[in-house]
Amino acid sequence: MSWNQQIGKKYNKQQILNCIFSKDIVSRGEIIEETGLKKATVANLVTELLEEQLVIEDGKELSTGGRRSRLLRFNKTAGFALGIDIGVNYLHGVVVNLKGEIIFEKLQPVPTIELESYLKNILELIELLHSNVPSSRYSIIGLGVAVPGTINKDGVIMKAPNLRWENFDIKHFLQQRLHYPIHISNEANAGAYAEYIFENNKETSNLIYLSIGIGLGVGIIIDNRIYLGVNGFYGESGHTIIQMNGRKCTCGRNGCWEAYASEYALIHDATYMLKEKELTLEKLVTLAEEGHKDVLQLFNDIGHYIGLGITNLIYTFNPEKIIIGNQITKAQKFIEQSVFETVKSEM
Repeated sequence: MSWNQQIGKKYNKQQILNCIFSKDIVSRGEIIEETGLKKATVANLVTELLEEQLVIEDGKELSTGGRRSRLLRFNKTAGFALGIDIGVNYLHGVVVNLKGEIIFEKLQPVPTIELESYLKNILELIELLHSNVPSSRYSIIGLGVAVPGTINKDGVIMKAPNLRWENFDIKHFLQQRLHYPIHISNEANAGAYAEYIFENNKETSNLIYLSIGIGLGVGIIIDNRIYLGVNGFYGESGHTIIQMNGRKCTCGRNGCWEAYASEYALIHDATYMLKEKELTLEKLVTLAEEGHKDVLQLFNDIGHYIGLGITNLIYTFNPEKIIIGNQITKAQKFIEQSVFETVKSEM
C-alpha cells in the first residue's frame, strides 16, 4: 500500500469512528450515508475497528427485506484517561472513559502551595487514580493536567501567580515517572475545551469560558479551535486592568480584573468586613443563605465586577456563548442577577 493510500485509509477510518462516536448506536448503512464512503470500504474498516475493540456490535437494525446487520456502538470502555485539576488549595482527580464520563473522582485539599509538597500530593493522587482504572484493552491512554497559570507549548509552567510557581517543567517531571501521553494545559483553556465538546454546546463554534476560583482565567474557542496566541499561551484576561492604580493583584500589578472579581477578592473583602480569619467561599454562601446583608452585598459587588469583565470580552470577541465555571458557581444564585444587570447596562 502506497503512502497516499495509507493516509487515505487512516482518514476514512477516522471518519467512520467519528460517526460511530457521535451516535448512541448506528447502522452500517447510516455510516455510508453520512460519510459518503463506499459500502466495501465501510465494511472493511468497520471490521478493523471491531478487531481493535474500539467499536462493538449491539443489537440488529430493522429488516428491509434482506439479512439484518448488527448495529454498531462506540466502545467507551476500551481505555481510560486520567485528569487532574490543580487548584490553589486543592487537587481534583478523575478517571474517565473514552466518552468522557467520570467513573471515579477524588477531591482533596492541599494545605500548602509549596511546590515539592504539591508534587508529592500529585503523585499520590495519580497512584490512587491508577488503582481505580478498570481492566481494558488499552488501559490508560493518557493524563491531562490543568494548571491555573501560563503554560507554554512544551508544558512548562511559565508563571502561576496564585501558586507562586515559575519556570517549572511539570510535563518533564511527570514524563520521567509515567509511561503514557501527558498533556498540560491552562485550566481555563481546558475548561473551554470541555465545554465546547459538551452535549449542549456542540453547535457553538465561538465560546468563552470563565474559570473563577482563587484566580480568574479565560479560555476562548474561536472557529472551533482554542485560541492560544503566538507562543502557545493565552487565558490571562484576569490580569487585564479594569481600575487604574487599583488594588494590588497577586501578579504584582495594580487594578487587575482578578483582584476584584475572584474568590480571592471576595474572601479578602469579607475578612476585612467581618473581622474574621479563615473564611471560605462555602462559609460565605452559608451566611448569604441566612440573609446576612453585608455578605449579600459582597456577592452583588463581585457579580458587578464579573459583569464588567464579561462586557469587555463581549465587545472584544463577540462570542456565541459565555460560560462561568469553577468554584464561584457555588454562589451562582447570589451573583447572577448582578452579572446580568451589569452586562445589560454596559452594552
